Amino acid sequence: MTVAEGGQSFTRYQLPVLLWALIIFVTSSIPSDELPKLDIFRFDKLIHSVVFFVFCALTHRAIRFQDKLPRLAKHQLVFSVVITVIYGLLDEIHQYFVPGRQSSVIDLSADALGGLLYVGLVWLRERSH
Repeated sequence: MTVAEGGQSFTRYQLPVLLWALIIFVTSSIPSDELPKLDIFRFDKLIHSVVFFVFCALTHRAIRFQDKLPRLAKHQLVFSVVITVIYGLLDEIHQYFVPGRQSSVIDLSADALGGLLYVGLVWLRERSH
């Protein structure tokens, strides 16, 4: 692979997950008094699951299309969900320090559920082929 191909590969496959992680971090940094009020408890958890479903999908894509760590690629779904859960945990720890926000095991569970749903769907799709 040439340097140009490597740069294009990073931009195409690894950069999107980094940008998504940045979006999560930035939105998690907004103090609670600046957020819209959601009276629907489950809607908030649905948002968490969808955001981390996308994070897991982008992480999977980044791992799948890299060639520097073959062991990572071999177990790409496992690593994708583990990275997703770890990032969800780090996000909850980060929110602990944001004024008016709090860490929540329920939010972390919703984050993990999003990652697990993605991995489950990919596993089912691969199994059916």
